[in-house]
Order: sequence, then structure tokens, then C-alpha cells
Amino acid sequence: MSFSDRLAEVRRRIDAAAHGRAITLVAVSKTQPASAVKEALAAGQEIFGENYAQELRDKAREVPGARWHFIGPLQRNKVKYVVGTAELIHSVDSMVLLQEIAERAAKLGIVQRCLIQVNVGGEPQKSGCSVDELPALRAAFAGAVTLEGLMCIPPAEGDPVPHFRKLRQIAAGLPQLSMGMSADYEAAIAEGATIVRVGTALFGARS
Repeated sequence: MSFSDRLAEVRRRIDAAAHGRAITLVAVSKTQPASAVKEALAAGQEIFGENYAQELRDKAREVPGARWHFIGPLQRNKVKYVVGTAELIHSVDSMVLLQEIAERAAKLGIVQRCLIQVNVGGEPQKSGCSVDELPALRAAFAGAVTLEGLMCIPPAEGDPVPHFRKLRQIAAGLPQLSMGMSADYEAAIAEGATIVRVGTALFGARS
């Protein structure tokens, strides 16, 4: 099956779940070669998600015309590769990271759009601020960074729906909810997702 065929199927399923709501599809291209991204772009997919800062930097140079989101954990010393390249950063999870992003954006003379990643499952091994930390981090956005919404990655085991529902409930008026991946994006849309991050269902299993 070609990328075009897989894209058409994913879009069909998104439309069926969305009931007329606008959903942003982010094609997760981490570890995919630039040639695969170019094929996807030619098929009509515009927005791609990367997990690694230097891979984002390199692919952005190799694939002109693509739009980029950064969806992985972001280290402070890698912020310089992401700010100004990714139109949306999904993974802000601490005050120190927010400050680093704000300083870099101000230096570039831009406003960087961001989401806060929330560790809805309370998993110690996973990135994201806690639900209790969210209000203070949310209040810290100002100046060269703008907060558009929240992101989560539910626990790998069990039903993701309660975690999607929890993120929607704590979003408190923010317009964007980034939740749902290849295995559960339809359930995430049913719970209010506005952005879904789909990799395997589009590119196939990684080798």
C-alpha cells in the first residue's frame, strides 16, 4: 500500500470520528528518511512531527515546503534547533524549558507557539508536568511564547480514554488538545482532540 493510500484511509477515519470538526493531522516522521517525507508531502500531507531536535533541523533543510511540529521531549541545550523551525512545540513541561524557549524566541524576534505536555498517567518514567504543576506553568507563558493548548501520551497499557478525558477537563478553555496516535486517534478525537499524531498508520512499521 502506498503512502497516498494510507493517508486517504487515515483521513477517512478522522473525518468519520470528527463529525465535522477540524482536526490537524501530524504525520510522525521520526527516524523516517527525508525521501519518505518528500513522498508524503507530494501526496498532500503538509505537517510532520519530529521527536529529536537535530533530526528536525536536518529534515527541515532537506524537505522545503514541509511544516514541522516538535513532539518529543526537549532538552534545554537543543532548544536552538527547534525554536523558529517548528511552528508548534508540543512538549513544554517545565519552567526552565519554557524560559529557554522564550529567550531563544525573543532573540530571533518571533513568537513561538507551544503546548504544555501533561503527564496525565503520573508515570515516573514519562515526560510532562504533573496535573498539580499545570496551573503555575500555564500562568508563566508571556511575551515571546504563546500557549495554545495541552498534549498527553497516555500509559501504554490499559484504556486511554480516561486520560484523554482528563486532559480535556483540565484544558480549561485552551483551544488545542494534542492527543491520540496510530492505535487510538479515533478515540482521542471522540474525546475532543484537535491534533492527532499518527506515524505507523501512515508510514508503516519502522524497521
